[in-house]
Order: sequence, then structure tokens, then C-alpha cells
Amino acid sequence: MTAASLFVSCGQRQQAKSVIKDFMEQSLHKDVKYLDFSDLDSTKAISDSVIMVMRQRGPKGIQYKDYKDGTLLYLRTSYLDDQDTCSATFYLDREATSIVAFKQN
Repeated sequence: MTAASLFVSCGQRQQAKSVIKDFMEQSLHKDVKYLDFSDLDSTKAISDSVIMVMRQRGPKGIQYKDYKDGTLLYLRTSYLDDQDTCSATFYLDREATSIVAFKQN
């Protein structure tokens, strides 16, 4: 990987982490201690129906980014919620600016 592409992916990962933290605080009303974030990766394997299931299983009233078929970015995180260690996977748009869906692991 070239230095330029490494910088872009590191910057995009930092942006995704920030979007996730904001989402957790504002949409899920959680103030947690983050333990770890995975590397930012992409997937084309998430269908519209899988997105809808994740949204339906999650908390009600959350505003998600509209999803168009194609590539999504995803990032896993582990965190402490009170004394509980939790894990979640967040699916973001290609620009890493908005959450499309998430699931508790």
C-alpha cells in the first residue's frame, strides 16, 4: 500500500470512529468507554433485506442514512457499558459519514 492510500484509509477510519461515537451518544444515548476498534473494511455482501432486519431489531426512532445497493464500509468496536463488555458492528456509507445500520455482536 502506498503512503497516500494509507493516509486516506487512516483518515477514513478516524472519521468512521467519530461518526460511530456520535451515533452512540446521540442516537443510542450511550456514554461508553471504547476498548477497541477494528480496521475499517468494506463489503458488498449486505443486502437491502439484511439492512432492514438490522434496523428492525435495533432501537426504535433512529434515523439512518438511506441505503442504495452497493459497497458499505464496516467497523467493529468493543466497549464497556457500565461494567458490561459489549461489541457492535456498524455499517457506514462509502464516505464514512453516516450509519446505515448496526448490530450488537
